[in-house]
Amino acid sequence: MRRSLVFLILLTILTHSCSSLQGIAGFEHPDIRYIDVSVEGLTLENIDLRFHFEIDNPNRVGVKLEEYAYELLINDRSFLTGSHQEQLEIGSRASGSIALPLTLSYHDIYESFSSVIQADSFSYTLKTEVGVDIPAYGKAMIPVEAEGTLPRLRMPEVGFAGFDVHSLSFSGVDMTLSIQVRNPNPMGMNVSDLNLAAAISGNEVADLSVGDISVESGDNVTVPVRFTMGLANLGTTVIDMLRGNQRFNYDIRGDGMVQLDHPAFRDAKRIPFHLTGDYRIGE
Repeated sequence: MRRSLVFLILLTILTHSCSSLQGIAGFEHPDIRYIDVSVEGLTLENIDLRFHFEIDNPNRVGVKLEEYAYELLINDRSFLTGSHQEQLEIGSRASGSIALPLTLSYHDIYESFSSVIQADSFSYTLKTEVGVDIPAYGKAMIPVEAEGTLPRLRMPEVGFAGFDVHSLSFSGVDMTLSIQVRNPNPMGMNVSDLNLAAAISGNEVADLSVGDISVESGDNVTVPVRFTMGLANLGTTVIDMLRGNQRFNYDIRGDGMVQLDHPAFRDAKRIPFHLTGDYRIGE
């Protein structure tokens, strides 16, 4: 009788232990899925990203996420590695979401990858391992991967488009200075508070302020700026040049506030430019 009782006690303990071991052995790693990436901030120098992931915990016990280790590859080459500490508890058979923030410097990308300089976009692969603390099991590193493309941003391109003289008389000169603004980016661009100062063979002929300019992605916009000047401000040599009798050197300096047409764009930047060359009126 006593032996039977001892046997039953041992059997109960063994059964309970086996059940606990089976519960641990039957534990499933949480399912972590990449959802998308959002652009949180954008300038002509940097891009702030947030990579979004969803987590499903299929187990009867809660788990805790503690850190993310990551490696970012650009055009299949390693560019950035690091870790991010953030704690998140996900209950039994529950779901949650996490986001990994990263800031990329365009200057650093261009310095590291010559293949990106002439491209409109570049590919990335984000390899992440999420550290999950599992009760009675320990810590597990769960890999998850994301990939896609990001736009390459560039400064606007400003070029000289010509001088045109409409009339030249004793009262002065009526002329137009034209510049061309190109937007090489995959989104619209606005240029405001555009200032110009122009000189012909060392003689100042214009100091101008231009209104706002909008340039669609990949487009060129010619900006004609018409102005008049009295003959008292021009020497005979400059007048002769404006008649088209000889070539002259032009020197145009300016700057403008540049802003990209993107909801995350911030920190509009004043971009200077300097144009020099030779020209003949009428060419």
